[in-house]
Amino acid sequence: MVPGFVGFWEECAVKTSENKPIGFYIWAWLGGGVVTLLTGIWSDPWGLDFFDLDFLVILTAYLFVAFGQISAGVFALGQGFLIDVFSGGLHGLFTAAYLSVFFVLLLGSRFFNILNPKGQIIIVSLSVLLKNAMLLILLRIFSQDIVYSKTFLLISLFSICVTGLTAPLFFQLFNHFRGIPIRMVGGASPEKN
Repeated sequence: MVPGFVGFWEECAVKTSENKPIGFYIWAWLGGGVVTLLTGIWSDPWGLDFFDLDFLVILTAYLFVAFGQISAGVFALGQGFLIDVFSGGLHGLFTAAYLSVFFVLLLGSRFFNILNPKGQIIIVSLSVLLKNAMLLILLRIFSQDIVYSKTFLLISLFSICVTGLTAPLFFQLFNHFRGIPIRMVGGASPEKN
């Protein structure tokens, strides 16, 4: 085994000031980058763009709960920038869209309990809704050739519903990966992180 490589993994096990392992945060960044690259490659692989699960929104919401506002905001900004770099579209389009996701998480956590599965469904669905609306508005402003179809709006609605409904499942899966028991610790709040 390479000596420098072992040191990297020991650094991943270092605890943050709130006694949280940062290894999952590093894996989230790597996973987000892979999802971004594969989404660009596998866009519409079967001719069905119907099942559009927005995994990065779910991951951003989980990081908001697990690591706090700053970590989730940096992740949202970074992933939006990464998508902008690899897409051939307007620069800053996806950065603005994923920052809007973060702001929905920030504002939505004030009104809904994001630790509860019902709150997770509502907040993640609203995040995807605002992200899609932000993309459509910005594309309409900067490109007058955009034509909206009923099919596109139905696919967006389906994407919002699927992403929202699968969010609690992914939250439990991520908790399992981090070694957190199924029952959530009550009283924990993203504002305290």
